[in-house]
Amino acid sequence: MPKNLLSSLRVRLLFLLMLIIVPVFGLLLHNALEARKQETLHMQSVALRLARLILLEQRELIAGARQLLPGLAQLPSVRVPDAGPVCNREFANLLVQYPYYANFGVSGRDGLMRCSGLPMPTPVRIEDRDYFRRAMETGDFAIGGYQVGRITGKSAINFGYPLRDDHGRVDGVVFAALDLAWLSRKLTDIPLPQGTTITILDGNGTVLAHQPDPEKWFGKTIRNTPFVRMILERGMEGTDESIDPEGIHRLYAFTPLHQAGSDSAYVSVGIPRDVAYADLDARFKRDLLLLFLIVVVVTTVAWKGSNTFVLHPLRILARTSERLGNGDLSARTALQRTQDEFGQLAQSFDQMAVSLQRQRDEAETHDKELQRTNLALRTLSAGNRTLVRAADESSLLQKMCSVAVELGGYRMAWVGFAEHDAEKTVRPVAQAGTDKAFLDTLHITWDETEQGNGPTGTAIRTGRHCVAHGLQSDPRYQAWHTAAREQGIESALSLPLQVDQEVMGAITIYAEDDGAFDAAEIELLSEMAEDLAYGIATLRTRIKHDAAQATIQRMAYFDALTGLPNHASLEEHLDDAITGVHSRNHSLALLLFDLERLRDINDTLGFEAGNKVMQVSAQRIAQETEKGEFVARMRGDEFALLLPESDADHAEQTVLRILALLNQPFSVNDFSLVVRANVGIVLFPEHGTDGEQIIRRANLAMQLAKLSGNGYAFYSPEQDVDKKRHLALASDLNRALQDNALELYYQPKISMRSGHVNGFEALARWSHPTHGMIPPDEFIALAERTGMIRAITDWVLASALRQLTTLRQAGIHLPIAVNLSAINLQDPRLLDKIQEMCAACNMEKGMLELEITESAVMADPVGALEILSRLSDLGMPLYIDDFGTGYSSLSYLKKLPVATIKIDRSFVADMLDDADSASIVRSTITLAHDMALTVVAEGVEDEAVWAQLKALGCDAGQGYYMGRPMPASEVERWLHESPWGLAGASLDK
Repeated sequence: MPKNLLSSLRVRLLFLLMLIIVPVFGLLLHNALEARKQETLHMQSVALRLARLILLEQRELIAGARQLLPGLAQLPSVRVPDAGPVCNREFANLLVQYPYYANFGVSGRDGLMRCSGLPMPTPVRIEDRDYFRRAMETGDFAIGGYQVGRITGKSAINFGYPLRDDHGRVDGVVFAALDLAWLSRKLTDIPLPQGTTITILDGNGTVLAHQPDPEKWFGKTIRNTPFVRMILERGMEGTDESIDPEGIHRLYAFTPLHQAGSDSAYVSVGIPRDVAYADLDARFKRDLLLLFLIVVVVTTVAWKGSNTFVLHPLRILARTSERLGNGDLSARTALQRTQDEFGQLAQSFDQMAVSLQRQRDEAETHDKELQRTNLALRTLSAGNRTLVRAADESSLLQKMCSVAVELGGYRMAWVGFAEHDAEKTVRPVAQAGTDKAFLDTLHITWDETEQGNGPTGTAIRTGRHCVAHGLQSDPRYQAWHTAAREQGIESALSLPLQVDQEVMGAITIYAEDDGAFDAAEIELLSEMAEDLAYGIATLRTRIKHDAAQATIQRMAYFDALTGLPNHASLEEHLDDAITGVHSRNHSLALLLFDLERLRDINDTLGFEAGNKVMQVSAQRIAQETEKGEFVARMRGDEFALLLPESDADHAEQTVLRILALLNQPFSVNDFSLVVRANVGIVLFPEHGTDGEQIIRRANLAMQLAKLSGNGYAFYSPEQDVDKKRHLALASDLNRALQDNALELYYQPKISMRSGHVNGFEALARWSHPTHGMIPPDEFIALAERTGMIRAITDWVLASALRQLTTLRQAGIHLPIAVNLSAINLQDPRLLDKIQEMCAACNMEKGMLELEITESAVMADPVGALEILSRLSDLGMPLYIDDFGTGYSSLSYLKKLPVATIKIDRSFVADMLDDADSASIVRSTITLAHDMALTVVAEGVEDEAVWAQLKALGCDAGQGYYMGRPMPASEVERWLHESPWGLAGASLDK
């Protein structure tokens, strides 16, 4: 071969090398560009998933608010307009329980806020807020836009829910403000690419929240920046590339949080493009540099080595080929027998037979490898079918092992989970082809010890697949030689199971053939292991999801404090029960329990004690229920018991049994408490035809039970009429109290020994602008039921003390008596208020007298004894009013620090005509005097009754015969003009 041709071949080789390198460079560049595209899509997908996650979180928070606000709207402190301090405290506690909220509050129908979880330095109005207007207009849950709170000063989205009065009219709005700070807390657990920004904007392009640097961006308007214009113009979910206000090129994803015109809000996630491409750019530069170095080295080596490794062997082959062409079959190249092309060509003459044999052996080996690959592929396919049908993790693992043995043809398969104990044990959880006892004898660990250097321990420890051959003979696996012989296995493949980037265990497969598990087989079985790990993760996620759904379901239908079903659950159960008994032509009963004094227990002993009372009461009511009966906690201190297929007698017996159990004392914080309850009873279908009507009328019956004093009452149709009047009167009474429209009258008490006045009783009177003078018994009872009695008593005390001051300035020293109710005796500040009022007007002891009805004392004998003793210590003369009507005894009253009893007018009025009444009056006077008590008779209407009482030794009288109740302006004139007046006042005070 001519030298110039050989030289030309060298150039051709170098040129061919360049032709190979250029496509490599082009491929490298193409891959880099494609990687950029894929990374762009990936990062935008990551950003979009995060934006959707924020949107989903907000929807869950909105759903939580939709459940929370109707409950808040039923709170007594929210429904009563003048319960501001209590409402403020309760909402302040709610802010601690629900940290995602910036505030809770209540406004009236005029938009003026009357309650807030945060302090209001000045009055705040919200009538211009969208959520307020929508809640008032629609009468349902309403969502406002993102705004800066007038109290919190924070960006928040507001929710409103209407308050309804007892007529069902919208009377105001209870609202909750969801603090956008929840975004910061949400993002703390989410790994984000460096430099990622998250921005929440309103419809005007104003920043409501920004991460990071929230303080720097909050409130800024960036509408004219490219990415904000892009978001506002699209108004829907999307992705794009744009430049942020700081000039940084970012990959954006955005989605609307709330769309309502200018009140719209959007969340955007921006990832810096430089950050997204940083790894790709670095890798591309590294690849370019490496390619350049390779080209330089390869070119140099190729140029110098072409003569030694190509041209020289080529000359020898050419000469040998020429000899062979000339028929010299003994020609040999004498070249070294290497594995490159020249060596193979040189050996082709004298090793043809060997080559043919080798080709045949290779064909057989290929067939065997293909057979194993088919088995692995069949295992993978069957495993995928198992994943689709798996119902739980245990059966999935067991089935996958069985698939490997029964369908894949492998000798054994098992799954082990890595324990994080001191020994780093591998715990078998599923197996096929052997039993668990055999696996336990192996004592496999994933620690770096002899027992942990097998395929299973190595795969778990390294997180990569591990192949082992020669299990019966290889010294590395000496610890398993005996077991491998017993089981007839030679090879093993262990594949790690990774869940959430953590190796949780491995699946290990054994084969009888020492040549098993080639590259193709490993690739297929590795894919099966990855699918198995994904299946485990999916099943565990499903379990967590099911648990979360169960928790949400329980929160929606069960009371967290008592564990009982809540009012929503009762309403559904009641509707189903009505349908059931209606179809069978039966009846049912609903019992509504209202616990007494829970608010006082909360005020005195704290909410923990109140919660304990609720829990014990719930246990006692549930204790008395029978199979098929349904008990639930309603709102506040109310419980309901549904009795399916129950008549009036059965309902009444059930009530008596439960009340007896509730009345048993129990201890809370070293205090012995007795829970009393009032029960309303409603029957279906006699008292109502649907669930809503049944519950409403049960509440009316419960109110009747409170008035009757019997502890329980059946619903009466007249209650609906009375309820409407009472509701109207309650509203008017509250307004009259606020407007100081009540008036205090004074009725004299006359000494029967001297015949002259020895004091007055202060009596509240209410002249209604429409109904005229309302009977005291009616509006006082109404005040006790609504809780206004405390305010009325405070007003009476203040007015009576002013009258005493007026009389004292006129030189008249006569005491005035003020009535206290059972509710007043439960007021923890009663003593302090009386002391403060008396001290303010420098009132001497004995001039302010206090009258307590016998029934008020008997409502809580122990508590009454304590409070009356403390009042007596202050120098307050005490009277027992309406004696004879409260089922007490003089012997019990002797324990009380009282000096006087007042015989009820019902006995005095009939004493001349009714022998029993006369006997009661006479016996009361005699026994009272024996116990050193004085006696005042009420209801003295004529001279005959006066004379009879005086003859019996009664100490004083009170009634129309001596003097009617009179306004304060007439007291001094009456004292100077009446024959019962001042002439003998100093004789008997």
